[in-house]
Amino acid sequence: MSVSRVCLLGFALLAAPVWGCADNVTEVVDAGPTVVVAGASGVEVGGTLQLGAATTNGTDTSYTWRSLDEAIAKVDANGKVLGVSPGEIDIVVTGADSKAQGKHRVVVIAVTISPDEVTVPFYDKWLRSAHADTTAEPFNHWNEEGVIPKDCARCHSTPGYRDYIGADGSAADETDTDHATGTVIECTACHNDVALTLSHVIFPSGVEVDGLGPEARCMTCHQGRASSDTVDNDIADADVATPDTVSTDLGFLNIHYYAAGATLMAGRVRGGYQYDGQVYDWRFRHVPGVDTCVGCHDPHSLQLKFETCNQCHPGTHSKDDVKNIRMIASRGQDYDGDGDKQEGIYYELEGLKATLLADIRTYGEQHGGAICYESETYPYFFRDSDADGVCTAEEAVFANRYASWTARLVRAAYNFSAASKDPGAFAHNGKYMIQLVHDSIEDLNKGISTPRDLTAMIRNDVGHFNGAGEPARHWDADEEVSSGCSKCHGGSEGFRFFLDHGVGANVEEPDNGLDCATCHTNFTQFETVKVASVVFPSGVSVNTSEAGTDGICVTCHQGRESKKSVDAQLAAGGNGGFKNIHYLPAGATRYGADVHVGYEYAGKTYAGHPAGHAGGDNCTSCHNPVTTNHTFYVSDNIGYCATCHLGVTKPEDIRMPSNTTDWDGDGSGTESLKAELDGIAAALLRAMQASSNNKICYNENAYPYFFIDTDSDGECSAAEAISPNAFKTWGTGGLLPAAFNYQFYKKEPGAWAHNFKYMAQILIDGIEALGGDVSSFTRPQ
Repeated sequence: MSVSRVCLLGFALLAAPVWGCADNVTEVVDAGPTVVVAGASGVEVGGTLQLGAATTNGTDTSYTWRSLDEAIAKVDANGKVLGVSPGEIDIVVTGADSKAQGKHRVVVIAVTISPDEVTVPFYDKWLRSAHADTTAEPFNHWNEEGVIPKDCARCHSTPGYRDYIGADGSAADETDTDHATGTVIECTACHNDVALTLSHVIFPSGVEVDGLGPEARCMTCHQGRASSDTVDNDIADADVATPDTVSTDLGFLNIHYYAAGATLMAGRVRGGYQYDGQVYDWRFRHVPGVDTCVGCHDPHSLQLKFETCNQCHPGTHSKDDVKNIRMIASRGQDYDGDGDKQEGIYYELEGLKATLLADIRTYGEQHGGAICYESETYPYFFRDSDADGVCTAEEAVFANRYASWTARLVRAAYNFSAASKDPGAFAHNGKYMIQLVHDSIEDLNKGISTPRDLTAMIRNDVGHFNGAGEPARHWDADEEVSSGCSKCHGGSEGFRFFLDHGVGANVEEPDNGLDCATCHTNFTQFETVKVASVVFPSGVSVNTSEAGTDGICVTCHQGRESKKSVDAQLAAGGNGGFKNIHYLPAGATRYGADVHVGYEYAGKTYAGHPAGHAGGDNCTSCHNPVTTNHTFYVSDNIGYCATCHLGVTKPEDIRMPSNTTDWDGDGSGTESLKAELDGIAAALLRAMQASSNNKICYNENAYPYFFIDTDSDGECSAAEAISPNAFKTWGTGGLLPAAFNYQFYKKEPGAWAHNFKYMAQILIDGIEALGGDVSSFTRPQ
């Protein structure tokens, strides 16, 4: 028998044709019913195993089975799995009636046992990996002691790792004892009955992330050893007077090394230092199937799967090539402020890091003495005795470590280290790292006598891709997006489920802004999903099969309430919560009277979908995804508008020369159409206040927007604009419909362009219904 493989025989002999380990049960939360899958977890190539399915909280008469990769395993109509080639794969089952889905991970392994040799799959790949490097510092640091402390053994020895996950029979999620030196990360660390079903990771912040797949084995170690909480606790213990007070009780905190899991999970697990008052991205979703550790890295060689990268990022054949990747959605953003919006995200982050390090040096000089950084020598930050900004060999020694720390400097240095010690940070979650470094620069400059101008540095992505925005982060406390919201706030998972089934599903993970698969069906030609029809909140269905990509847009940009729900509240007495149309309901404006979302008054006629616009009638005619680099801002496509609207430099200035009507009666027939609607909307609010005896006020930035105006001054003060003071006495008259239409306008900033006539009509009619004077207005026909 080959000596080099003797130590692995125990692992190989475990691989019987079907493992009999505890049945693996995985479930996916649906809108109600849940499908659970039961069966063994492993099978040899050529072997079979039988899976079964059952539905809880519902009934299914049959199930459909499918493999996510038939090159690894196939499954027949009855749930029998056939191993095809070594690897790991999910088998997905769908209930015929409930449409709920469950999934079950299966490992296919090729093991051949002969009298003199055991063939271990992927052995050669593993042997060349960092996990097998017997000469590496991570496996030799404790050689003099001969024992690895239990806090370190978890990730620096196979017995320690097995101890931590409980594969040795001990309690899980803790290492019970110190372990001997002399091992690397061997096959039996990750391939055992416990590791096979490992689905959760506890991060240094104490946050536990569950529902994971094989990546849980990686992130058990690749998570760092510190977090925001660690930094805050150290600063609190030092009890410094101000953020800029030097204290000998403070010191550099090191996140540790290759903390890719903390980078990937981002704001959810607080691996970087997250500043109070700031909101941070969560997990980088990328695209389905390529958004976990093993989606991008070969789990045995640890190398990047360049052939996978190259499918969407042509020309990606090396680590240096990966540094140049930058997708269209970020091409309008200059994160590091150097004026280059085409450089790879790696270089954007490097630019920010260079700025932060320069500011660390400036801050150090002004507060605790000159400081320098040496990336290869612990503890990395040293006293810069000659103040030249560079650590010499004599300076980069432990005895000369920097010791004049302030709370502000500790935070900034921690984030600089977090961004530096994960060499793949730009790919694991570039947006999160950009936010961390940006915030450190911003905070550090509060303590610098001549602060840096940061206006050229962009922190967050725009619109659909802003993972730090309220539309993405609203559900973080729940750690899932409810079925009523997941259609538009559950990323590709939620949107595609809705398109397939017509209902929402609870999505286990809040989105991080929209991922590419939300709208696109492939990532070479980037074709978009076809949406043949859309049902609006009124219940009206619109055929969008001939409307380009409009069906995608208006599936979400349609609002959530309508005249129908307002009438239902009026019929029930009127009082209670305000009916909020929701946000950016451009599709409802565009289709107007064709879908009856706005409150349309009896006896009046209203404009439907306008047609005949020379530049095109579709959403993307003006909100062009290509020319705007996916910002979808018309301002980024203004050159197209200027083809007809000569001399226009911003969208809101557009008004055809022939349109000289003074719609709002203020004496101007040349002001912007937005200004015309603003004038009518202001009159509607005044009419509402008069109708309520000046007991209602409006604050567009505080939910639920309409409040009791306790001092009747027409404005919502900070004390008034709070939820307990919400206005609820709507009655059954015209106040509730008027408020609905007013909110419709305030939350639809493009109404003047999408359908000016419809919006002007419902606003003017609201004033009239409240008894207001509309004689100065011109109602569009």
